[in-house]
Amino acid sequence: MKPMLFSLSALVGALGCASRPDTSTVASGTVKPVPAVQVDRGRGEGYRAAGTVRAVTRADLATRIMARIETLGPRVGDQVRKGQVLATFERGAVLAAGAQARAGLELASINLRRMERLYADSAVPVAQLEAARAAYQQAQGHQSAAAAELGYASLVAPFDGVVTQRTADPGDLASPGQPILVVEGKGPREIVVGVPETVARSLRVGRTVVARIGVDETPVSARIAAVVPSADPVNRTVEVRLTTNAQLTANVAAVVEFPATGALSELRVPATAVIERGELTGVYLFASDSTVRLRWIRLGRRTGTDVPVVTGLVPGDVVVRVAAGVADGDRARPILDDGPQP
Repeated sequence: MKPMLFSLSALVGALGCASRPDTSTVASGTVKPVPAVQVDRGRGEGYRAAGTVRAVTRADLATRIMARIETLGPRVGDQVRKGQVLATFERGAVLAAGAQARAGLELASINLRRMERLYADSAVPVAQLEAARAAYQQAQGHQSAAAAELGYASLVAPFDGVVTQRTADPGDLASPGQPILVVEGKGPREIVVGVPETVARSLRVGRTVVARIGVDETPVSARIAAVVPSADPVNRTVEVRLTTNAQLTANVAAVVEFPATGALSELRVPATAVIERGELTGVYLFASDSTVRLRWIRLGRRTGTDVPVVTGLVPGDVVVRVAAGVADGDRARPILDDGPQP
């Protein structure tokens, strides 16, 4: 009887152990309260949008054939003239295709004339004549396509300008649609920035604003020239283009200051909410699944204890007030100044 009692005791003990909760799992799933702040717009600070200066006239030059580059003359900074040949490509395959197309057209032309004579003598039905005409038209199409391909065997400057980018050298294999040279015109420059949709709705073409150019943020007067009626599918911002009479260098950074009028006031977060990893900045955003998620953002000029957010957040977002000690994916619930949130 004693062995049986021992077995029952062991079984009861095992069941008791199995019924106890896994304290480590419970602990890891605990939702902890974390001080939070709701993203809102500053009072009278305006909205600062980051962007760049670019040439109004700009062309990315690429070939439509796959061929090896034979010659590529201009380098970055070189001046070019409209109609100037900038690059040439191996033409062996293109010339062969052109010769084949010409031979096919000549053969189709001979056959069509022969069918027309035979049809005139009632020696062939009209169907054969129509087939010969269709073959001739098809051969004409092949000839036109071959001539066009020959035109793609070189790159020509579309306007007077300067080469600002070169991505290949002679001997490299050029692929269709891949830019080899970038040419920018010598004419006026424009400032291009991205703003949230709520800000874009408040902008009016013709309005004068202040733009700060380069690392030293030199102020210049700029006029809103266009508000593109479509948002970027990646960052959900609307492109705004501005013109200025100032002499600007293309491809330098620019920050445009839009006056604070309702929706134009900028979003701000506490400086303590911002984390930095290299050149990237971000905040921890509270998600609907009771976790915090790292959100990369772009900041404006930092002043005081709050910093302006250019892109990455929208009004109403709730972020961790103090990022130190928090990690992406932590389970947490926000504690705002007006009390805990569900």
